[in-house]
Amino acid sequence: MNIHEYQAKKIFKQFGINVPKGLIAYTPLEAKEVAEKVSEFGPWVVKAQIQSSSRDAGRFSDKRAGKKGGIRLSKSLDEVFDNADDMLENLLVTNQTGAKGRLVSRVYVEEFIKTTKKFYLSLVIDWTVASTVLLVAPISDKDDENIIQIASDNPERILKVNLGLQKKINSEQLQQIISFMNMPVEVSILKSFLNKMLNLFYTCDVTLLEINPIGIAKNGNIWALDAKIVFDENALYRHPEIPPLFDDSEIEERELIASKFGFQYRELESGMGIIVNGDGLALSTINQAKQIGLDTACFLNLKGGVDRDKIAAGIKLIMTNPGVDGIFINILGGFSRCDLIADGIITVANDLGLNIPLVARFEGTNKDEATAILQKSGLPLAIASNTEKGLLLLKNAIAEDI
Repeated sequence: MNIHEYQAKKIFKQFGINVPKGLIAYTPLEAKEVAEKVSEFGPWVVKAQIQSSSRDAGRFSDKRAGKKGGIRLSKSLDEVFDNADDMLENLLVTNQTGAKGRLVSRVYVEEFIKTTKKFYLSLVIDWTVASTVLLVAPISDKDDENIIQIASDNPERILKVNLGLQKKINSEQLQQIISFMNMPVEVSILKSFLNKMLNLFYTCDVTLLEINPIGIAKNGNIWALDAKIVFDENALYRHPEIPPLFDDSEIEERELIASKFGFQYRELESGMGIIVNGDGLALSTINQAKQIGLDTACFLNLKGGVDRDKIAAGIKLIMTNPGVDGIFINILGGFSRCDLIADGIITVANDLGLNIPLVARFEGTNKDEATAILQKSGLPLAIASNTEKGLLLLKNAIAEDI
């Protein structure tokens, strides 16, 4: 689960991490008013609040906003007003939003903190080695928010430290980080900052914690000039204060509909749609598809046991996606009964028709019943005995359909 920058900074502050003073605003006039509360003389930074990186490098769809991005330095209260006016109710397009962009409904006005050096820092989970990983990279002003480009073009500029499951930075790791960054920093301040980050990461069940950039002030203080937190949705029951922060306006309509049924839905690029019942199965299916030249437009994870109406609603999301040129249903029935999923397929096909290739593979609970249901349906689909054969059948069917 993602939250906005201003929400993440409130949590940072609770854990003792330095953040610039800031307030949220929903109108240009309110932005000007909160700016006076944030800093008496300025300057201020006005930030569009959408859940996307590269806001600074983004562009607004309405030309009235000019060529500046979604993060702007404002040296006067009138400039705060004008920048907020440019951003609010305008679509901000970044490399993460796609061409349609995201609507800016609020801006964050914060004090400008002068820093001498900046660096990127994030904590993520590397599931392949069951380890928390710390990523650090020194950056210049021109690199701000462009860590993806750095990772692509100059990966040697990013330090990766496997922390295992430890909740504090040890001396060896601290020295490794300081040597790599090659910038003046007070050891005790950096150590305290990193340990506070780790404390937040584990206490709040976070899967990604990112600051881009962190600033080092002349007096040695370290400031989180940005903030991004992604929470583990499976652990939200332990944090009742977190779900109310969810902003459904940031979620694609199909993804939002799926979440209401308890499903996971993700859109990727273009190609086939995948329906599975497990995270691991989704990744495995996408990887196998890639190996034979099949791209994935989206996938739907049905998760545990649900009724046929909910399953039908989930399948409908895939079938009505205009970017999907074929569907592969790959089910390992445990809690999910294969026959209910077969019933869901027939319900949606009878309702909408079936005008793109569909291949189903069932294994597990009521597998034979599901196969019999689809075979008797008379629908133009194929049934496969395993994932590999199913993907090959779908690839050939898509090629014939084209």
